[in-house]
Amino acid sequence: MKITALAWFGLALPLALVAAEKRPIDTSKIPLPVPRKVDFVKEVYPIFKEACISCHGPEKQKGKYRMDSKEAAFKDTDYGPTIVPGKSAESSLIQMSCNLIDEMMMPPPSDTPGKSEPLTGEQIGILRAWIDQGAEWVAGAEGYVKPVTFAADIQPIFQQACATCHGLEAPQGEFVATQLAAVLKGGKAYGRVVMPGAVKTSSLITIISGLDEDLPQSEKHRLKPKEIELVKKWIELGAK
Repeated sequence: MKITALAWFGLALPLALVAAEKRPIDTSKIPLPVPRKVDFVKEVYPIFKEACISCHGPEKQKGKYRMDSKEAAFKDTDYGPTIVPGKSAESSLIQMSCNLIDEMMMPPPSDTPGKSEPLTGEQIGILRAWIDQGAEWVAGAEGYVKPVTFAADIQPIFQQACATCHGLEAPQGEFVATQLAAVLKGGKAYGRVVMPGAVKTSSLITIISGLDEDLPQSEKHRLKPKEIELVKKWIELGAK
């Protein structure tokens, strides 16, 4: 039987598409799972809430995919099973988070600084551990509010960004940014800059946003957008 060139093309095209779709993924580039038991409510769902649900939740479902419920999150997509209990490296959720699927980096990159940032190696490690440990989904996780404390979350930021001018030794404006009691007390020039529970009246936010024109080199005081949001959350939760 003679097969025309057109027929060959018709046979070859689907095969080429299948080959392209099933191109092997280099799992060696995926960060290792964290070596401990992880907590879905306190560690896993907060990552979904921070990085995923704004585009894959009740208000918006890009790619017709949601992550705010177990039934929706475990749904298979065009890129394979999203979450494979016991097999994190085979889960497209992990592969996309590591930018291993062409043009499907998740969260997607953004031209706006701080708006959409890749997951850290630690976050991916937490998600991998959760999946490898069985991917148990605990009901009611969406109601959990992750605590933000000075010691764990804010002090490391201030230590790196502010300690040169506002450390313990000869702090400018007599404002020490590296100790909780000192931050709450404020400085000589500005007085109290943090009002626990009241973000709008806390002048620290204006300062770390680089918007205080009374400060010399106000831009120099600007923190990264994600860090500013974390400081706001810390103040909103009581600045503890």
